[in-house]
Amino acid sequence: MTDIPAIYQGKLNTLDQITVSPLSRAYTFSDSIYEVIPYFLGKPLCLKEHFNRMIQGSNLMSLNVDFDSVNNDIKKLAATLINQDGYIYYQISRGVDMIRSHMYQDDLEIERFGYAMPVSFPSSSVSAMLCTDDRWGKCNIKSTSLLSNVLAMNKAKSLGCQEVVMHRDGFMTEGGSSNVFYFDSSGSVRTSSLSENILPGITRSILIEALKDTPYSVKEGNCAVSDFNESPCIWLTSSTKGILPLSSLIGTDYKFEENFDNYMDVAELFNSAMQSHLAASE
Repeated sequence: MTDIPAIYQGKLNTLDQITVSPLSRAYTFSDSIYEVIPYFLGKPLCLKEHFNRMIQGSNLMSLNVDFDSVNNDIKKLAATLINQDGYIYYQISRGVDMIRSHMYQDDLEIERFGYAMPVSFPSSSVSAMLCTDDRWGKCNIKSTSLLSNVLAMNKAKSLGCQEVVMHRDGFMTEGGSSNVFYFDSSGSVRTSSLSENILPGITRSILIEALKDTPYSVKEGNCAVSDFNESPCIWLTSSTKGILPLSSLIGTDYKFEENFDNYMDVAELFNSAMQSHLAASE
């Protein structure tokens, strides 16, 4: 892991050479936001949308970020992914304190960090565990404060799962690192409406737009987890997962219908939309 390209405060290096202060507010308070931008053969998927979500998150956190510098950092990292599949992880924190304090100084220098990772993206179905959503109340901010996700997903890992599907009071919110869609018993495609409990996923948006004006137009709203018991197919969307069906969902009576024709249609529409976005990529 010594040759992974990384950047800190605008200086390109390798990940093993990056040093960060233990008083970084990203470290002491998770006072930071992040993005994961997927690249396919060196082309970013929806870079503008990821960038805009960083801007929105920084505004919600009152971070005074120089986004020209952010753009330059991402360009430097992207240059290391030419003709490769992979992703850029990029993080912005409020800065480094003189000494740990909940109340930050107004003149802190914004801290920027990122790295580029070549990967092969998954394509097979995964298993998940149903769990209560006990995260904080501002999940629409893509914050690095992910302790609840970490605890839930590692409990799921101990049961042989790769994800969780969370709910509040019996209504689905989202996955631990993904948005969730499913076919209900009447054949409609369902997903939760956006709220402060839901991250506005970029891949989620691609799918919803791709299915508009088709027989699979998405119905957003309150989604009861009891629907899962009669669903023939539940699937996840995220920047690194793309679109992946669930083979099982522990805590429900869900039975996955492999090669379900309607899901195959949805996946084809999504893949076509993704290729269109990549063709228009900067």
